[in-house]
Amino acid sequence: MGRTIIFAFISAPTFIIAAIMGIVWMLPILNSHVFTASSARAEGSNNNTNFLKEIENAPKDRYLQSKVSIDGFNMTADLALTSEQREKGLSVKDKLRENEAMLFVFEESAKHSFWMKDMKFPIDIMWLDSDGKVVHVEKRLEPCISVFTCTSYSPSRDSQFVLETVAGFTQRHNVSVGTDIDFELVD
Repeated sequence: MGRTIIFAFISAPTFIIAAIMGIVWMLPILNSHVFTASSARAEGSNNNTNFLKEIENAPKDRYLQSKVSIDGFNMTADLALTSEQREKGLSVKDKLRENEAMLFVFEESAKHSFWMKDMKFPIDIMWLDSDGKVVHVEKRLEPCISVFTCTSYSPSRDSQFVLETVAGFTQRHNVSVGTDIDFELVD
């Protein structure tokens, strides 16, 4: 029923195109959300709770950055906080280095789907729960050539964060389900 309400706010041609292209999963993204602290877990669960609080009042008119730590390896990630930033994702970049990433921050935990539309290079995608623990990994995803054949990738468990890195990153850094990842907002 919730999706029916969302459909009511989208013009008929847009909905038909979305359904044909298989992107009905993107409708929650199209319904603009501004991040709120309501999605943060109980106090003191880990550093990521503090991270969520820090970005609550941060400006969202540009990409903010985060330091991402994975088992001692540090990288810088652009934060996709708004629906527009999440929709564009890494398609705004021509390449990615080993120490660069994009971190998608969602208002609520859910089975967030991703695809490789408009991408220019292959990537690894990691879905993380609200504590920053990896719940699903997709490796070496290639850009899709046609919108009509773009595969949608989603986890079997809910996630609140999604981290996109250069292809092969998860293998080179031994990232798998259960790996802890920490974030820290960079000024």
